[in-house]
Amino acid sequence: MRYRLRLRGSELNQVDVVVLGAGPAGCAAATLLARRSHRVTLVSPTTPIAGALAVSIPPSARRVLDELGALEAVDAAGLYPNLGNSVLWANGDPRSESFGTQAAGHHTDRAGLEKVLTEVAAEAGVNVLLGHTARSAEELDSGWRVRCEGPDGEHVIEAPWVIDGTGRHGLIARTEGREVDRSTTTLAVVQRWTRAGGWPEADRHLTFIESYETGWAWSVPLGHDVRCYTVMIDQREVDLAGDDLAGVLDREFGRTRHLGASLDGAKPVGEAWACPASLYHATQYGRPGLLLAGDAGSFIDPLSSFGVKKALSSGWLAGIVVNTALIDPGMTQAAVDFFDAREREVYRRYRAASAPFFGSAADVYDSPYWIKRAHAAREAGHSTYEDHPGTGSTPVPDPDAFGAEVPEEEVRAAFESIRARETLHAVRGSTLHVFEGPGIAGHRIVMEKHLATGRWPAGLRYVRSVDLLEVVDAATQHADVADGWSAYNATGPAVTLPDYLTALSTAFAAGVLEHADAAP
Repeated sequence: MRYRLRLRGSELNQVDVVVLGAGPAGCAAATLLARRSHRVTLVSPTTPIAGALAVSIPPSARRVLDELGALEAVDAAGLYPNLGNSVLWANGDPRSESFGTQAAGHHTDRAGLEKVLTEVAAEAGVNVLLGHTARSAEELDSGWRVRCEGPDGEHVIEAPWVIDGTGRHGLIARTEGREVDRSTTTLAVVQRWTRAGGWPEADRHLTFIESYETGWAWSVPLGHDVRCYTVMIDQREVDLAGDDLAGVLDREFGRTRHLGASLDGAKPVGEAWACPASLYHATQYGRPGLLLAGDAGSFIDPLSSFGVKKALSSGWLAGIVVNTALIDPGMTQAAVDFFDAREREVYRRYRAASAPFFGSAADVYDSPYWIKRAHAAREAGHSTYEDHPGTGSTPVPDPDAFGAEVPEEEVRAAFESIRARETLHAVRGSTLHVFEGPGIAGHRIVMEKHLATGRWPAGLRYVRSVDLLEVVDAATQHADVADGWSAYNATGPAVTLPDYLTALSTAFAAGVLEHADAAP
């Protein structure tokens, strides 16, 4: 039951959680909390022009969508299939990644995705205020008071918790100390194009990404005959009051090798428009009563194509943290610290991952645009969890909230080492120790055991939902990998052999396990 009072002529709603913004992060948080029987109001403003910007939902986002109970709705929404990427970078040869039809993602625009996720939230029991804009958020002794306006007038909502999912606008986030990377200001200039008969069949479901001397560009299909083209340029080189944006696009695409040529025979749809795309991050992503989820807390370069997944995962974890605080107040601070550490590490890791791409572009083009970005990405990627005092001993959770943090190449090398052996003969890592720290159990943050090593002091516990604590027991007691997998499945929920092998390889890569003949 929702409680309603009258306050100076406005309706006052008293709920458990107010979620501001109906993007992926806000909808994810609201849906999870409503499914845990909390009273949630989601403030869903009218979609701005940025809602026309194309977005890619990678296949790896399917897992978090499934966790939220939204996968079936997203798959049934008729979104355009996302079958892979084609990248032309630093004047190199094209590199393509195919997802395959069995693990397809989706292409859509922000407004289309928001519509699907908002409907999922409403079906889960969220009170969705469609077409309403939050005007203010006042912190009270007992929580927050949010005022919003919409077609039916003003609403006043009070709740002990607010989740700010308002993206770059950051209704609350912008007052919480967000830091902008001012050395690399970026502007996205966007235009939709259509081609009679459609684009070539081989290109119709692929995202295209291309770098050039003064920026980079990408093209996302929204249908077989419609694509959204975007250039990412230095914001300081465009006078939005005087420059013709269509002319800016013509100039920038004229500097590309492939994307400009791909527009031959295509016609623009509507007007070109622009939006800021500079990077920023929060100095603190949460405190008791408030979390900054998704792009409200940080914005990563869309080069990664993981912006939607990042936002969904952030909202999912924000919902878990608030659920924990509401049902177990004694865990509030630990849960908030867990969220803060995770969001901080997500930003660092994405910045670190972009540094090699920016560095290769800087080497080839030797232009200020790329030299500045390469330097900024390296600096941001080198910062560590320990660089931020005040977060205590909370271990850094995985950025995707499902898999391991250990670099993929190290996991792959460990797997090849395992595969080359006739028998495993695993022993506990020489620097392995176990400590208590917060972790995710179901939809709560709980104190649990973490495995830490000299190579991986932050600690880890689960990989693809496989419990590494149990993997250690299975692997050290069984020389045959298949026997270890069977022993693991005999003690708890069954896992697939590929997931078990990934967890086993991660344990070796992190130093949780060692080969007996290689141990000190």
